[in-house]
Amino acid sequence: MGTPSASAPLWPGSRYTVQDRDRAVRRGLEYMYEFAHQPAWFREWGHDLLGAFYNIANTSSDTTLRRMAGQMGRERAAEWRRLYPAAVLADTGAGGLMDLIWGDDAATRLGVPDAHFSAGLKRAAARFTVVDFLGFDPAVEPPPDDLPRSCPKCGRDNPRGSKVCQADGTQLEIYNRYEVFQDALIGTYSCDQAGIPLGGRQYRDVFKWLPAMRPWPARRAENDRLYFGGIYAITHVVYTYNSYSQYRLSRDCFPTEFQHLKDNLEQAVSDKDPETMGEYLDSLRSFGMGFQDGLIRSGFDYLLAAQNPDGSWGDPKDPDPYGRYHPTWTAVDGLRDYRWPVVLPCPQFPPPPRAR
Repeated sequence: MGTPSASAPLWPGSRYTVQDRDRAVRRGLEYMYEFAHQPAWFREWGHDLLGAFYNIANTSSDTTLRRMAGQMGRERAAEWRRLYPAAVLADTGAGGLMDLIWGDDAATRLGVPDAHFSAGLKRAAARFTVVDFLGFDPAVEPPPDDLPRSCPKCGRDNPRGSKVCQADGTQLEIYNRYEVFQDALIGTYSCDQAGIPLGGRQYRDVFKWLPAMRPWPARRAENDRLYFGGIYAITHVVYTYNSYSQYRLSRDCFPTEFQHLKDNLEQAVSDKDPETMGEYLDSLRSFGMGFQDGLIRSGFDYLLAAQNPDGSWGDPKDPDPYGRYHPTWTAVDGLRDYRWPVVLPCPQFPPPPRAR
């Protein structure tokens, strides 16, 4: 079967053509590149943007999109190297090192390596334990529900179980276990890719707790954080297991997760939430869903109608830079076509230890 022409509808009866979709995706990528040229924003989120450019360049079936993302990524990787010389590693804590590990790996894969920096990262990471990086030890326990976020007033990291800041008494927000699971998946995956031991605990140690995370939270009044924590944990199970859309997945491997995403996709339309919709679409499409499925058509219709005039998705007035580039990235990923070569086998990870 040949490649559909640019003027062909995305599916029979679609109001959007292949050209409409391709134009929207390229405009979204161009917005991300413009965003990445804002110095303060790039300093804060450059590591994540480099990962986006690399993944788009590496997995897209559209050769033009691959070339664009690769050129953008290499140019920005050179700037990221300038911003982050090896000297910064001496004073960087565990959280900051996680960002640098992601950025260094992406820059290297984009063709801008720095062997001195990479070696320094491994030495710097060895100063910390797995608990320093993840907040818990996945070798002995599942993702917990008692990890406090940094103090919103003074920025202090408080001990596990703290409900108020020990420095100034400010009430602390607690991560739910789905948020902890997501962060641990991303952190250990990125360290595995970069060849950094992370205290001896790797992605397999975190992933084995997937059965313990079920059932996933249903959407109810007053439980937004729990519900979205579950959704994003599932999409990052998909992303980290298929190496950010390098491979297809079998629905038989993750039937509970596949069904939960299907059951909740239309909620993103009701919520007018392009960020989550993008993650629904690329996750479900990696399971083999396509335009033959009404849910996928509904998601495409929503995203293509929701793009902003500047090429972005999300609220143009959002003061948080993450809220400007990340919905755009997920929408681009939800809409673009991939070149998945094979379907991955189901995971054969060892079972978690018995609870003490």
